[in-house]
Parts: sequence; structure tokens; C-alpha cells
Amino acid sequence: MTTPTRRISFYLKPAAVKSEQEACNYLDSLPASERSRAQRAAFLAGLALIKRNPAFAYWMAEWPEDNLPFNTVSIKETYQDNQPSGVECNFYKIKKNIQTL
Repeated sequence: MTTPTRRISFYLKPAAVKSEQEACNYLDSLPASERSRAQRAAFLAGLALIKRNPAFAYWMAEWPEDNLPFNTVSIKETYQDNQPSGVECNFYKIKKNIQTL
């Protein structure tokens, strides 16, 4: 018995869309062995965020770097030891949602 699978593919236009250029630059910076894993994680993280807050997800997809509501540099460090509180707690919940997918 085989597990049903779904192929998901789409094209990015890095020359025309700034956020897609940023995504391509990031993927190109990864070793080839890590790219598919990063693409899958980005897709699933985006879907988890869309389920929670569609407007925020679409806003984040535009990568508005000048006015992000949180510090992206220390996100990994924030979640290593314990569950955060306050505003950061929403991101912890998103992480847990992604893990349950």
C-alpha cells in the first residue's frame, strides 16, 4: 500500500518581485542538500500562518523588512530553552502548529 503524495510546484519571478528575489537568494545560499528541506519548511510554515492569520501571512510574504513587528535575528535562540510569553508566544504557537502538521 502506498501513501498518497501531492506534488506542489510553482515558479518565482526574482527579477520582478522583491520578496521572491530574497527567497531565491536565501535558497541559493544553502547547500544543495538543504534546499528542498528549507522549501518544504517554508511552505508548511506559510500554511500554518495562513490558518492562524491570513492577512498577516500575506503581509509577511511581501517581506516588509523596514517595519517587522519582531526581531528576526534571535528567534531561534528564543525557543531553544523555554516557552516565551507575551507577543512572542504567538510565534511559539505557530511553531507547535507546524510540528503537528
